Amino acid sequence: MLQLYHTPATTSGASPVSFDMAGHDDAEARRLCVAHLSAIIGNATIETERGVLSSMHGVRCGLADLSVMTCFFPPSPLRLKASGTPASGRVLMLRSMEGPLIVEQDGQAVEAELGDFLFVSGELPYCWHLPEGGRLDCGSLPAAAFRIADATLSRLMLRPIPRTFPPLQLLITYGAYLLMRGPHSAGEAEMANAHFNEILPLVVAYLETPSVPDPDRLLPVKRYIDDHLRDGDLDVSRVAGVLNVTPRYVQKLFQREGTTFSKYLLERRLDEARKLLLRNGPAHPIGATAYDVGFGDISYFNRTFRKRYGVAPSAVREDAQRTRVANG
Repeated sequence: MLQLYHTPATTSGASPVSFDMAGHDDAEARRLCVAHLSAIIGNATIETERGVLSSMHGVRCGLADLSVMTCFFPPSPLRLKASGTPASGRVLMLRSMEGPLIVEQDGQAVEAELGDFLFVSGELPYCWHLPEGGRLDCGSLPAAAFRIADATLSRLMLRPIPRTFPPLQLLITYGAYLLMRGPHSAGEAEMANAHFNEILPLVVAYLETPSVPDPDRLLPVKRYIDDHLRDGDLDVSRVAGVLNVTPRYVQKLFQREGTTFSKYLLERRLDEARKLLLRNGPAHPIGATAYDVGFGDISYFNRTFRKRYGVAPSAVREDAQRTRVANG
């Protein structure tokens, strides 16, 4: 039987509800987990290994315009998928407290570090991936609470907010308050909603402020890449190891510039290849040029070069040769 605990209903109808899947078989635990999650984030499916959810537990609380929940999953990878609820006017909030969180929605994929906070549209399909399982905090509130235009709000989705951001700490404090004791009256529930909404503009202001990348932090990373373009096995882990930082740190630096390590490395290799094609004569094979900048697959080089510059590498080399001949 589902272990379900709650205080007597109050005039606000917002008592915290605790749940524990201990004692249930996999099918029943999965059904009950989905039921509790759906009360907060809409209908969702859970993908994880058999038997994992039998040790999941958590607590949730819902007000008229604000619902929050903490789920304690075992340390095993899992995914939450949902089709979203069109025209619901809801925004979802989430953070992972025991490992990274990867969120995919609307053609974007964002990895939030432990404790980072994300707003996610509740109207669009999504996939949340917890590679290490663990604690997941989530919630739901109306988009109208942000008091900004829909177009502006959509730009704020999937923008990680550091766990150290003070207004975020206030939001978390209110969420914890609701989960631990809940409002004891309708007036107290209304006050909690109002205070939560008063903090949101501060969070919005943070998200709307353009992040200014620190070029000094990326400088050694880019210098190392330039010095080792020829190395076909160059990857983010190797660069991070040499510079004594984590791969995630390197990726975050590039993310602040609107790109990724892989994209930057590919662009630098293509740039250098084009310079070599313009400088070297036809005696230098295109395959050798590709190898000189770290490409091990000539077909991949030709394909990505054409996509970047709109012409084949051979056309660039031929144009350069014709120019040299014309100039004597």
